[in-house]
Amino acid sequence: MSKSNLSLGAVWEETAAFLKAELSLVAPLSLLGFGVPMVALLLAVPTDAAIDGKLQPGLWMLWMVPGLFVSMLGSLAVSALVLTPKISVRESIAIAIRRVPAGLGLALFYLGLQVLLSVPLALADWAEGGTGPISTLVYLAGVAFMIWVFVRVMPIWAIVAERPQSPWASVMRAFELTRFCYVRLLALRLVMLLAVVVTLIVLLIPIGAITRLVGALAGNQDIGLVLSFVCMGILIAGIVGTWTVFVALLYRRLGADSSGM
Repeated sequence: MSKSNLSLGAVWEETAAFLKAELSLVAPLSLLGFGVPMVALLLAVPTDAAIDGKLQPGLWMLWMVPGLFVSMLGSLAVSALVLTPKISVRESIAIAIRRVPAGLGLALFYLGLQVLLSVPLALADWAEGGTGPISTLVYLAGVAFMIWVFVRVMPIWAIVAERPQSPWASVMRAFELTRFCYVRLLALRLVMLLAVVVTLIVLLIPIGAITRLVGALAGNQDIGLVLSFVCMGILIAGIVGTWTVFVALLYRRLGADSSGM
């Protein structure tokens, strides 16, 4: 079945209308699920972790584990809010908590996939005695495969939020829904990535200047730094929250198309 009639523009219009009507519900979920973990992670990064502009690994990276877990809950809660009529913030969080086992199963699936893809790369490195043309091709093939997988499972959190089923069944459902629209969804991902990067660059420059000024006026640059982290968290919450609403509405439209509605 072709999905050439899928209108991403119509989904964006539906997203804007939903956010306008339910912003008081989406905003707190997005701030708690996406903004707070970002602020916590930024605060956890030690000041000496950056050397020559590159972050150095350390124990501070353990903060990513609870951060990713809370973000997963945020994705499930916002998706439940979109897909369940007349639901409250409390009820959407309750649904997210009930879907935690399936969410953790998906996390293990992604981890297992990464481990599986690392095997041929390690074998190629071993055969060539280091990085060579074969290992480079294997690496690029692995990256292309992961991009394909992530695009095909784009609506996965909406599926998990709506359907109490196994992680594998959720993955298969995602593949079923995106079977005929991979190229369009890949283009959507790329456009969204570019838009997010441009938005962050445009907004973070004046925000950084203002927060440094606030720190200077307060006589403590740490105040300005923390304020910049909070602003970054708010921006991320707005961007990821909007994207999560869009994907949930896209999932509903894909589901309607697959059922012939």
